[in-house]
Amino acid sequence: MKVQEKEIYRKTLELYDGCCAICGSPYVELHHIRFGAAGRKTYMGNVIPLCKKHHMLVHSNKKLYQPMLIEMINKKLGE
Repeated sequence: MKVQEKEIYRKTLELYDGCCAICGSPYVELHHIRFGAAGRKTYMGNVIPLCKKHHMLVHSNKKLYQPMLIEMINKKLGE
């Protein structure tokens, strides 16, 4: 993992106080919201912390949840 990626993960976790963006659980995994043709892209606004339950739920229907997650992270970054 690149140093830049680690810093983005750290800042993203800090935005959400280390908790799931949906339910507030302190047990999180980092989810890449948008996936490009070249694989995951790590940048501020494309990573969001989710608990295991919500991470699995998001992966079960990306088309439904992706717009919601983009709106959530954009709002948080704008605060």
